[in-house]
Amino acid sequence: MSTPRPTPLSSYLIVYAVLIILATMSLGYSLLHLPGGLVVSLVVASVKAMAVLWIFMHLREQRISSALAMLLAVLWIALLGGIMVTDVVTRRTFPERPRPTGEDGFYQR
Repeated sequence: MSTPRPTPLSSYLIVYAVLIILATMSLGYSLLHLPGGLVVSLVVASVKAMAVLWIFMHLREQRISSALAMLLAVLWIALLGGIMVTDVVTRRTFPERPRPTGEDGFYQR
């Protein structure tokens, strides 16, 4: 069994710069209030998490079983999150609120 090569410092600096750029991009996108903000934020967060796992947590130096365990954990969290979102979206527990009918936006009496 061979020992893995240590990660060079340049890899750490490049990933750190990419993380700073992605964090800035995520912040800028949230301040612009553009449509699809949740999807963009989740994609950016996933890319940042994978970069941290791959370089800073040395996942690329581990055996495939470690990577598979990490992948299964992420898929399990995604499955549970999807079930939770489906439950919240399809649940109707509260009556619909009355709509304002007055021209000034208040309810008419």
